[in-house]
Order: sequence, then C-alpha cells, then structure tokens
Amino acid sequence: MKYMEQALFIYDELSGDLIETLKNNDYGTQITAVEKTQFLNDPLEYISIAHHLLLAGEMQLINQLLEFAYRYSANGQQCTVSFLPLPTQKLLRRSYQLSTNLQDNIEVALRDEAKAINLLECNGKIVQFKAVVGKIPLLESWHSDLSMGAFLQNILLGVKQFFSLSMEQLSIETEKDKQIKTIASGVFIVNQNRGSHLTRVLHQKSSMRSDRLSLMILSPFSAVEYFLFLFSLVFHFKREDTLPHAVSNIKSKQITIDMKAFSNDDNSETTSIRLDEQNSASFPLHFKIIKQAVKINAPEKFWELNPVSNTDKEAIRIDNLPDEKEQGKYFKQDLPFFSVASEERFKDLFLQLRTDADINSLYLVLMLLSTLLASFGLFANSAAIVIGAMLLAPLMSPIISFSMGLLRGDDKLLISSMMKVAIGVSLALLASTLLTLFIPQVDLTNEIKSRIHPNLMDLGVAVISGIAAAYTKAHKELLSSIAGVAIAVALVPPLAVAGIGIGRGELYVFEGAFLLFVTNLIGITLSTVLTFQFLGFSNTVKSKKSLGLIMVILVFLSYPLYRSYSVSIERYQLIKNLQSEAIIINKKKILIENATIEYENNMNIINITIVLLKALNDKELQSLKHKIEQRFSSKHQIRISMKFIL
Repeated sequence: MKYMEQALFIYDELSGDLIETLKNNDYGTQITAVEKTQFLNDPLEYISIAHHLLLAGEMQLINQLLEFAYRYSANGQQCTVSFLPLPTQKLLRRSYQLSTNLQDNIEVALRDEAKAINLLECNGKIVQFKAVVGKIPLLESWHSDLSMGAFLQNILLGVKQFFSLSMEQLSIETEKDKQIKTIASGVFIVNQNRGSHLTRVLHQKSSMRSDRLSLMILSPFSAVEYFLFLFSLVFHFKREDTLPHAVSNIKSKQITIDMKAFSNDDNSETTSIRLDEQNSASFPLHFKIIKQAVKINAPEKFWELNPVSNTDKEAIRIDNLPDEKEQGKYFKQDLPFFSVASEERFKDLFLQLRTDADINSLYLVLMLLSTLLASFGLFANSAAIVIGAMLLAPLMSPIISFSMGLLRGDDKLLISSMMKVAIGVSLALLASTLLTLFIPQVDLTNEIKSRIHPNLMDLGVAVISGIAAAYTKAHKELLSSIAGVAIAVALVPPLAVAGIGIGRGELYVFEGAFLLFVTNLIGITLSTVLTFQFLGFSNTVKSKKSLGLIMVILVFLSYPLYRSYSVSIERYQLIKNLQSEAIIINKKKILIENATIEYENNMNIINITIVLLKALNDKELQSLKHKIEQRFSSKHQIRISMKFIL
C-alpha cells in the first residue's frame, strides 16, 4: 500500500489532541498541523506545503474545508481530503464507512489512493448530509449527531409537530422541465450512501458517485398514516421495490423547489429550510449534482456501497401525491387524525351498504333457512351443520350498514338497516321457537349449552370480527373473506338457541343465548364504526347520541360478561384442584379421577368420578359432599360416580 508523503492537519479546539498521534504515524507521512483560523485566513500559503487535507473537529469546520477543497479543485488544482471523525460524530463516520478505531481511520486517511465523489449543491452552497424543506417530525432526528439530551428534546418537538402537521404548497421542476405542483408536509434530500440509516430504511440505493440526486416528498393524508409510515420504517415492512404510502420520490440531475410559482400565496418566509442543520437558504431552491467535485480517501466498503452511476433518465414516482381534489381538502389545515377515503371508495362502498340495508325476499328466505339449519344442527349436536348455517346467514351485512349509518349520521341508512336487523332477529326467534314446539323431546346438547354462558372472550371475538368485517367491506378485493368473518362471530346460532329456550319454556337458556347475540351485535357495531373511521370514511362520529346509547348498553353488558368470565376461571381452578386432590374420610382414601361442571335446568351440576377401595356409607357420602361444597361459593348439585379397586 502506498501512503502520502505530506499531509496538512487542520485542527480546532476539539481535535488539537490528535496532533502528536498523527505526527507519530507508522506510514512515513510527514504531518503539518495548522490551526483552523491560520489556515482559513490564508489557505493558499499552506496548500503549497501539501495537497492532502486531514479534516477533524466541528462539523462547521469540516464543511468549510470540504467546500474549499472543491473550489480549489474546480480551478484545476489538486486537493484531496480525508475525514477523522470524533467519537460523537456518528453521522460522519457512517456516511463514509469509517471505523470507531482512530488508528484504522488514520491508516485509511494517509493512503495515496483518493477517488472522486460527487457533491450536492444548493444555491451555490455545498450540502454534505441533508436538505429539509418543511416538517418531517421524528424522522429528521434519525439522521443527525445529536447528544442524548438534544435527541430527546428533538423527539419531544417532533411529537408536538406530529399533532399539528399541515401541508404546504410546493412547485417542483426537474432538469428536463417536468413540473409538479403539489402539497406536502415536507421534502428532504439525503446526500448519503446506502450505509446511511435513513436511506436504508427508505430503500433508496443512492450513491455519492451518482449523477442524480434523490428527492423524497412526504405527503401523508392523516396523522395515523404518518405514524404507520414511521412504524414501517422502524420494522422494515416495505419491500425494496416499493415506497411507503406517504412518500413520493423524484430522481434528477437538477431540481428546483419553489413556493411562489404555485400560487399568489407566498408562505416562503415561514417555511422552514435547513441545509445541514443551517437555516441559511431561501426560495427558490436550486439543487444540482456536481460531478467528481472532490477526491477523498475512504475504506473499501464505502466504494462498494457507492458505485459510479451515470444516466440521463429521470425517475419520477409520484403516485402517492394527493390529486387536485385532495389538495383542496388538506391545504392550510392540520392533518386529520384519520385519513379521508377517496371519492371512488366512498361511492362504491355506500352503494353496496345501501343495498345491504334494503329488506328483500332473498334476505327473509336466507334468514329463515339459516335459522332452521342452525336449529337442526344444535339439536343434532353437529358443529358442521351449525357452521353451514353461519355461512348462509345474511345478518352481518345490515349490521355493517347500521355501523356506517352511525358513523356518517345517515338517518335513512341507519333506520333501514336497523329495521332489517330487527326483522331478521324476530324471524329467527320465531322460526326456532316454532321448530322447538314441534320437537320438544330433544335434550340440551353441548352445542346449545356452549351458547348460554357468554363472557368477555365472546366480546373480544365480536370486536375483532367487526374490525375484519369493516376492512373487508372497504376493500373489494377482500370481500371473499366476509364468509370467514361470519363463521368467527356466529350471529344466527345464538338467536336459534334463544328461540329454543322460548320454545322449551326455559328462561335461563333464552337469557344466556340472547345475551351472547347482543354482545356480538354491540361488539361488531362499535368496532366497525371505529374501523370505518380509521379507514377515512368520516373524521368524527356524527350520530353521537346513538353511539352513546350503544356504549351505555355495552357498559351494562360488561358486568354479566365479567361475572360469567370470572365464574368460568373459578370453575377451571376448582376443577383443576379437585382432580389432583386425595380426600380422607374416616381413614378411607378417596382419589378424584375426573371432575366437570355443567349447567342444566338453571343449576350448576358437578360431575365427579372417584376411585376408592371400600364403599362409603350414607354418613361418609354426606361428609364427602360437604367437603366438596366447601370449595364452591354458590350452590351446586353434586353427582358422584364411583370406581372400586379390587
């Protein structure tokens, strides 16, 4: 490896302690140390000593010296540079793929093998790291050398900006006269390679030896969309060939950004412009790439990540920018928390939901058939038949329409869908009741019993199902999934069980099953309303009184659901303890082999199988019963089966 014979080390108060280390280098390079003020006062005097500059110290000094090297080289003179980043200058180190070890960086810095890189210039000023126009809350902090305190302060400022984010009008013109007039919360150019964290998470394979600059335009339609954009960056959800939804990208050799060219409104004085953290630029902003601007020393990895790239083509990916109608909605307004769905999505979905809210003969026939099928499945204790009834049931669609009516305050949609649900429920109860009167001798099967003790987990299922239902309705390509949602939430089987309870005259069966249906109905409605709001079909819930009534019903439902859930947990623990217990009565050891709890005829029944050597007399049986009852807080009927070991 060949090394420099002479080099200049320009130092400041932060880097002066490196002088002795550099002068005692192992590569035979003679180092001349010059204090920054002396060099900047008369750089030509010192550049005649050596044409290779070692840059270390504050970033402002490094940027000044880099610009000097570029200007000096542009006049046909030779001037190369190397960087010796301080421990706190992580951005500089990552940008040029330098080591955390000083000796390794010195070895690279003194090599006699400098290669040219391109530089980014804005209005005659070199931009080494990034240029930012407008606001990009939280994102900009990732690409900086802030201390922990300053970083946290920046994060807090970003959070504050996040909740007051707005769009500004911008006019963008490329080298080939492609003009784009749009609105955006911010735009940024990162003049870095693929080793940079920010360019890596945005999947931008940029290069410091490319003759095209890369402009990223950030235009989220809501605060939630911006948050999801940040989330996708952190966890790398996007493929390398795709851009996040909130981002557009333009690649060109030259780009001009202005505000005055868009309209008569001039907000340029209040729009933030930052070039490498310096607020020293004004509109219009003329960005261009300076080819082979300066030669630097860098490790092999830097050159691998920054291949030479020359092309006359421009790359313009602006599908994610708002169209003219959307620009009018968002300009000069704080971004809504939820996005606003497009007119096309509004139109398609509302046409479908209005159709779903209309009562017709097909709906009535399907409700009748699905209820009868579910009832036979319940009587036959057949899960397969019950699932078939779920697939056939049409009750989910009017509930989704009802939810949209609540969200949008559409009285016509609200009333028609509510009437459709009420008629469907009444028909289901009537059909299952009449069927039960004709088949009164059938006992309560496990399929029936499983639907008369709803708890909080059933509410959770309803909430998740409502989210899935709203999402599939809003996206036409997912409508085939609505059948799976219907199976998950099971609306008709609880109604069929409630009708069976009426037909048998067993009130507890009706109460439990109808509570399950109402739980499903309320859970689906609330989660569907919130999901439609999240998807942008309304910023606020218009029918607040109706939604408030539903919330009150949910509060009242929560108590019996919680009690049922607590009882089920208590039963599980008690049964678990009973099954592992040995009871001694009158010196007779009794092992509990199995224990279950059933609910029959409005009473809890404990079925216990015990194993013993000798039979128990009446007094001993009463003692066993008493010991078991002590473990339960409520009254239970106990049934005991005995197994003898001979």
